[in-house]
Amino acid sequence: MWEVSDYFRRPLSFWNPTAKKQSREVAIPAGSVWLPGIPSYSKWRNSACDCLDILHWTANSTIAKAAGLEHPTVLHLHMARLILLAPFREIRSLATSLAAGKMQWSKRLHAVEWQYIWRWVRHDQYKARLSIIHAGVTLWHVRRYSTSAFHEPAAVYLAVLTLWAYGSCHSHGSPVASSEPQSSGVDRSQEPSFIHLDRPCDDELVQLFVREGNSMRGNVTGVGDICAPDGPERVLRIGCETLSNLAAWGNSKRFIAILSRLADLVSLNVDGDQVRGDRVDPD
Repeated sequence: MWEVSDYFRRPLSFWNPTAKKQSREVAIPAGSVWLPGIPSYSKWRNSACDCLDILHWTANSTIAKAAGLEHPTVLHLHMARLILLAPFREIRSLATSLAAGKMQWSKRLHAVEWQYIWRWVRHDQYKARLSIIHAGVTLWHVRRYSTSAFHEPAAVYLAVLTLWAYGSCHSHGSPVASSEPQSSGVDRSQEPSFIHLDRPCDDELVQLFVREGNSMRGNVTGVGDICAPDGPERVLRIGCETLSNLAAWGNSKRFIAILSRLADLVSLNVDGDQVRGDRVDPD
């Protein structure tokens, strides 16, 4: 995944030499590359997700034969989706910079990483909602079927930061309105108003959330709505609790320290953000 994204981020990947004299700035533009906006990358990502879906169907049949017991391969499948669907590099960079004090909280909305995340929630909204479903189910799997594997703390850390980033964008004002046409003949009062992200859901509910998630709450056990004003902080606290049960590996302590510091920052500044109505739309 990272090799593919690195390829598309390289300026020379899309440069076609010509006889016409060009300045370096014109020939090789600098700045952040919006990967979902590149058709070839988007097609590759969709194909990769389709392959993972096929593997997951096989895994589900194995789970059914085991009376619902999820084997460790399932966690790898959820992690793979998270890495494919969420801008984890930007999310991790923003979180670690804030936790380490390298970036001031008041300046975060102007950071390149935040603007990339905001764009992900706004313009890649269907993939963003699908990613938080896999993030939630990652927490479900680790809580119930942990094998104390070395990659479990990293999986929880990845999932928690994805939920935090998604909830943070929405808690600063809904960044996107549903682009689906609203039919006057459809009674939406009969449709579910929420989804439990950290519990297994049927495919129909998952597809409904991916399509119409702007009108549904994404709930996590011990958190409630992750997009509520206190949702991002509560997600981070729950992440620390989950990681504390994975103490067999030393990296859990490092992840807990980052999430705890980030939760403290959110707690200290959430009231001020609501009063100021902080929001930056890069568009």
